[in-house]
Amino acid sequence: MPDQPHIVFIHGLYMNPLVMRPMARWFEARGYATSAFGYKTTSESLELNIEKLCAHLDAIQSNEVYLVCHSLGGLLARAYLASSGANHAIRKVVTIGTPHQGAAIAQWMKSKKLGALLGQSMEKGLIENRPDWEQNIPLGSIAGDGGVGFLPLIAPSAEPSDGTVSVSETHLQGETDHIVLPYSHTQLILVTEVYEKTLNFLERGKFDSDSPR
Repeated sequence: MPDQPHIVFIHGLYMNPLVMRPMARWFEARGYATSAFGYKTTSESLELNIEKLCAHLDAIQSNEVYLVCHSLGGLLARAYLASSGANHAIRKVVTIGTPHQGAAIAQWMKSKKLGALLGQSMEKGLIENRPDWEQNIPLGSIAGDGGVGFLPLIAPSAEPSDGTVSVSETHLQGETDHIVLPYSHTQLILVTEVYEKTLNFLERGKFDSDSPR
């Protein structure tokens, strides 16, 4: 149905579309159509993943499409939007634990000659940050500071993080709203509070429903 809002969920590094299913079910119960975009996070090029995402989006029969992306998925969404210009139906974007400024953990892996484990994901923005947000659509960024993960082990005195991505790495010049929640990198796509904040942003353009825009 063209008038029914449709959310496309995009997973992160080393993951697959099934990890986004709990979140998708929650939104489906609230009247949203959903689909999950799957892609090979390390073995296929950024250009090929953009092409496949474009085909996925072109098949959606809706005038109101939202992107909700975890981690690396947010960088893929940004690359897609940068390549498509104004020729898309995306109305809002929410990124969850996305390292918009590049990921220190990826830089550490590269310095330790472990870059092969990242594969072609490095060219998707894990090593170097992407430009500022220049799209004419709202972007909301959710960060975690649960700190359960590998990052505290390699940088024990570092700033708050979700264990994989630091809070500062999730900021982006031009973002519409930003929020920090007390969860780890994986928990961020599994807890209801994140779903509720995402819903607030999709419907109101801000994460906190009781605060001014």
